[in-house]
Amino acid sequence: MHQIPKEFDPEFIKAKSSSDMQMYRAERTSREPMKSVLENNPEIYIVPPQRSSTWGNWEFRPGSYYDTTTGSKHPYWADVDLPQPTKDIARLRADILQWGYGLVEDALSQEQVARVRDRVLEQAEGERLAGIAQKTPSGQNINCCVNKGRCFELLIEQHPSVMQAGALIEQLLDEALGPDWICGSLIAAMSLKGGVPQALHQDQGNGFEARNPLLVNVLTAVTDMDETNGGTLVIPGSHTTVSDAFRHGQPVGKLPPAINIEAKAGTALVYDGRLLHGTGINHTDEPRIAMLNGMHKPWMKQQENWMLSVRPEVLQRASPKLLHRMGYQASTGSQTNEGHGFGARGMAGEPAGALAAIRLAADEGRYVRVGELGPDSSTEDLHADYTLREVVRTAREGAEEKPKQAFDQRS
Repeated sequence: MHQIPKEFDPEFIKAKSSSDMQMYRAERTSREPMKSVLENNPEIYIVPPQRSSTWGNWEFRPGSYYDTTTGSKHPYWADVDLPQPTKDIARLRADILQWGYGLVEDALSQEQVARVRDRVLEQAEGERLAGIAQKTPSGQNINCCVNKGRCFELLIEQHPSVMQAGALIEQLLDEALGPDWICGSLIAAMSLKGGVPQALHQDQGNGFEARNPLLVNVLTAVTDMDETNGGTLVIPGSHTTVSDAFRHGQPVGKLPPAINIEAKAGTALVYDGRLLHGTGINHTDEPRIAMLNGMHKPWMKQQENWMLSVRPEVLQRASPKLLHRMGYQASTGSQTNEGHGFGARGMAGEPAGALAAIRLAADEGRYVRVGELGPDSSTEDLHADYTLREVVRTAREGAEEKPKQAFDQRS
C-alpha cells in the first residue's frame, strides 16, 4: 500500500496551522470596516421594536439614525449643498464623487412610472394571494423581476422605452465600473406601514481598498419618497470616509447623522456600493415602492442566480444586452460552460461566450454533457450529440458572420 508522506496528513497539517502560523489571518478576521463603524456608531445597528410607536420624532432623538428627516430640514445638513435631482451629467458626476450618490431627475417619465408601478402592485398582490410573498422587516420584496413583466426586462437594459434617462445612467455606470459591468439583480422593494427601519449597510461587502466602486446601485423611485414614507436613509460622504479609513488601516470614527432621501416618483438614485444606506420608516398608509437594480464588476458573483431562475420564454426573447447583463456571456475568467467561453471577452452578443443555448438545451431535457472518454471509447460515445459540439460550431459560424455583417453595413 502506498504510504502518504506525513506532511500531507491532516493531523500533521493541523499541528502546523495554529492561528499565529496562518497567512493573511489578520486581514481575514478583522471584520473591518463595519467593526469600527458599529463600535463607534452603535445606533446604526440597534433597532428596538418597542419604540416603533414613536419612530420619526427625530428632533427629540437626533442620535438615532432612523429618527431623522431630509437633508434640507436636518440641522446638521441644512446649509450643505447636498445632491438635488438634476439632469446635468456634470453635476451628477460631482455628487457621486463627493457624496456617494446622485439623483437623476425624471429618469422615468410619469407614463413610465405608472407602467412600472401598476405591474409591481399587481405582482405583489398576486404573490400574496399565492402564499409566496417575501415579507421583509420593512414590508415586501418582489424578487427576480425579469420573469414578472416585460417592463422589468427593459428596465434591466435601461431601455429608453421604460427608462428615458437610460443612456445617461449607463454612461455613469461605464465611468464608475468599466463598460463590461453586469447586473446583480432587479428587486421591487416595498416599504409598508408598521415595518421596521433597516440597519445601515453597504452593498459592496469588500474591496474597500479600491479607489473606485466595484458595485453601483440604481434605485428608482416608483412612488414619491421622503421622511414620512420610508425614503432611503443615507449618510452622505460615507463611501469615502469608510473606504479611506480601511485603506489606511484605521478605524472608522463617529459618522455624521443619516438623512432620508427626498425624491419624486421617476427619480433615480445612483449610489456608490460603499455608501452607508438603508430603508427608512413608512408612517403612511400607502406603500413606498423602489426598484433596486444593482450593477457590478463582471467577475463578482451575482445576487440573483439568473442561470437557473430566468424563465425560458424570457431567455428566448432576450436581447444581446439583456443576456450580457444577466451573465449569459462567458469570458476566459468567468462563467465558462464545459470550457465554452475561454478566449471570449464577455461582451454583449459575442458568439464565443454565448451561453443561452446551453441553458435552453437543459430546459428541453436535451443537454448532453461530455463525460469520460478515452482511446477505448465506443463509436457511439465519440460521436454523441454533445451540446458543447453544437454550441461551439454555432459560435464559430457566428464569429465568421459578424465581420461579414460589419462589411455589409459599411457598404
